[in-house]
Amino acid sequence: MAATTKHILHETRALCPTCLEALPAEVFTEDDDPTVWMSRVCSEHGEFTTRMWPDAEHYMCMREQAFPKTRPAHTIDPSGPCPKGCGICHRHSRKVTLVEIEVTERCNLRCPVCFMAAESADTDPSLESLQNFYQAIYDQLGADTAVQLTGGEPTVRKDLPEIVRMGREKGFYGIEVNTNGVEIAKDNGLLEALKEAGLTGIYLQFDGLQKEPYLQIRGADLLETKMRAIERCREVGLQMVLAMTIVSGLNDSEIADVIDFALDNSDIVVGVALQPAFTSGRFEAQRATPISMGDVIMMVDEQTNGFITKEDIWPLGCSHPLCDSGTYLMRTREKAEGESNADIYVPVTREISVDDFKTDFDPNSPQGSIFGDLITKRGGSTYRGVSILIMNYMDAVNMDLERMSECSMFVTMADGKLIPFCSYQLTNSEGERVYPMWGIDEEVSSGAAGVHAGANPVAHNKERQ
Repeated sequence: MAATTKHILHETRALCPTCLEALPAEVFTEDDDPTVWMSRVCSEHGEFTTRMWPDAEHYMCMREQAFPKTRPAHTIDPSGPCPKGCGICHRHSRKVTLVEIEVTERCNLRCPVCFMAAESADTDPSLESLQNFYQAIYDQLGADTAVQLTGGEPTVRKDLPEIVRMGREKGFYGIEVNTNGVEIAKDNGLLEALKEAGLTGIYLQFDGLQKEPYLQIRGADLLETKMRAIERCREVGLQMVLAMTIVSGLNDSEIADVIDFALDNSDIVVGVALQPAFTSGRFEAQRATPISMGDVIMMVDEQTNGFITKEDIWPLGCSHPLCDSGTYLMRTREKAEGESNADIYVPVTREISVDDFKTDFDPNSPQGSIFGDLITKRGGSTYRGVSILIMNYMDAVNMDLERMSECSMFVTMADGKLIPFCSYQLTNSEGERVYPMWGIDEEVSSGAAGVHAGANPVAHNKERQ
């Protein structure tokens, strides 16, 4: 049997999943197989190979659509090698457009795949600490930066409306809450209080239209809870994004159904975030095959039967082209009886050229509002339009440090530093974190094995407030 030949697409730097040492890496295909792989060799732990994309031609096409970079206004000297010396360091080449504040590590669910803690309230940061978090974002990035309040489950904090109000008083316009929906589904006044405090949107974990994904991913049948949460947002008038954690073989066949559901509810749903699950915690593998953004793009193409093709999904420009992609579904007219959503919606990427996109691109726009802001700038309407966003999160097995340097989504630390999301969540193969929650634990912390099913923010369109 003939030996397999590598065909190098490009070189980069990746991590050893065991010790997290940064290593030279090759991105390649093998003979006639279009699958894209990345390999690196650690002197202590050997070779490790990761599947990165299903099709090399599509991978290179996406990678080559990089936008000009707008560097952060304020950076510091790194305290160590990437990704261990973040904060925003001077190696970073793109502007931050969205920042997470983790308000708790507690949760009211016990998701089988989640690595977050879920116990006592004494670990919650104080209101004074959270005020300092807001101040750090304001000082380094300004109040135009979008903020997402996350956790854990942020709605377990009784003072969540006050936390929202603090951000609004500081001048932050876009503040959303990332939630499982359990509390906001209740008729307990929480949603009304959050809106009154100035919340601009809900980012709802929404893993499909069948109960099985919730049983497997969240540990409970939450489908009715999700539907009630959507109705409560409609009653209160808070726009929302449906965030679908995609797990191969579990709910990956439901992507088109979720998009269609969002379009049917586009009076309140402004976006769908499709996020392939990524690993954080203990794992063992020498040849990893995680689901990628490229896989999800191909699934969207196949499942929507040409309504949204892979050519309709473009890199968003706010970060590395292999990190975020998406399109925007514009409503062309009212829906008549018997018509499908494909009859009345069209991807905006069929209506503009790549040159138009680059000319009107706003580097201040967060991921989910890129196309909505562009449409508004060009005099178009975003009435009942829906943003489709696909994020390509990185973990120890697929982290490409070229991509890391262009991240636009960060997390706040107690010392005022801002850390790229994928760096902050990073663990080695033993589950040891590089950055403890809030950066307040001097010890290296361990997380339970699992996949991250949370934050992939889509900022909300101002025109639809």
